[in-house]
Amino acid sequence: MHKSEQHKSEQLSAFGISPYFRVAGSGLILALGTGLSSGALANELSVTPWEKGWALGGHAGQAVHETVKSGEAFNPFVWDFQDYYIVSSGLQKELVNFWGYSKLYAEANVSYIFGDEHYFETFLTPSISWEPFPWDSVLDTTAYLGVGISYTSETSRLDHSGERLMASMIFELEVQPDSWGPWSLYGRIHHRSSAYGTFGDDGGGSNIPSLGVRYHFGQ
Repeated sequence: MHKSEQHKSEQLSAFGISPYFRVAGSGLILALGTGLSSGALANELSVTPWEKGWALGGHAGQAVHETVKSGEAFNPFVWDFQDYYIVSSGLQKELVNFWGYSKLYAEANVSYIFGDEHYFETFLTPSISWEPFPWDSVLDTTAYLGVGISYTSETSRLDHSGERLMASMIFELEVQPDSWGPWSLYGRIHHRSSAYGTFGDDGGGSNIPSLGVRYHFGQ
């Protein structure tokens, strides 16, 4: 490796940017750039009417030891599962359409976690989506990133924090084949953390990859 390239790689590692994120980021940028030219998009910013843009989803999954900070939580080939399981239901509402490129959503979710411990979790998480992908004509795809708050019915050893109120994050990819009508399939990682000490000490958190289905009303 050239010295300048090695120095750049060391700088990225110093800032905590893992190889997983660098590879995934490059692929996402390529996909997004291709998606922008793949079809016509809405030409105006619009607020979604209250009676439109509703969806109800349910998912299930199992917690892993790997973290989103390292990037390994996004790599199913290295997952080390914990004895914590989740079943969850969430009501999603589309709020704003940003020229067809992106949309703002809010999701209210209730989950039951069981295994080593048994407790409930609720969260309210606004999320932003990316809509255009180059393969949308074959398989409609949407990516979501959400940040909100999460509250559990009791403190859990899964989070290693001693906190019931923590930050929540959603990393999600949703696909909706034409033949499925209003139904879609989504994969998600639900992340809880102290948000660098905003909620309790700077440390602790959990990651639960899951798979679910969602019904979009009015489609």
